[in-house]
Amino acid sequence: MKKISFVYDLTEEYRVIGICSHLKDYKLCWNLNKVLNIDLLKIDDFSFNRKNAEGEKYSFYYFYDQNSRNDIFLISNKKNNSSLLEKIPEADFLLMIKGFCSEKKVEELISALKKTNNILTAFSVNMNKIKEMNSFLTETELHQLNFEKKEIKNPVFSGPDF
Repeated sequence: MKKISFVYDLTEEYRVIGICSHLKDYKLCWNLNKVLNIDLLKIDDFSFNRKNAEGEKYSFYYFYDQNSRNDIFLISNKKNNSSLLEKIPEADFLLMIKGFCSEKKVEELISALKKTNNILTAFSVNMNKIKEMNSFLTETELHQLNFEKKEIKNPVFSGPDF
């Protein structure tokens, strides 16, 4: 009897940019919002269960770009001398784009980030070299969905509808 398995590679849907900066997450977020003309918002901190960093929570920012139909995440990669993704310890933050984003667009983003004050460098992350990348991306998507589910249950009151 043959065993059939299904493996879905999430790395095809994402582009990840590593960012090196000494800024606090909220200051970096403010800079990125200005430079990239987006509106990243802080949501609940993110935890990715690994042996070395169980229970660690990392800053998580989210924006949905309606023009490009991309989800954009900014996640801190460092907390208390541990890294969220140990294979890229040089990155202080991860800027993740879910959806179609060409290599040319990624290069343009990296170039713009490198020119930004207080960003030391930015680089494209080779996701194929990170063993846990698929499970990390799955956890990221679940975190986003949990946030959206909360927003639907508890919508922010914006005034009466006329």
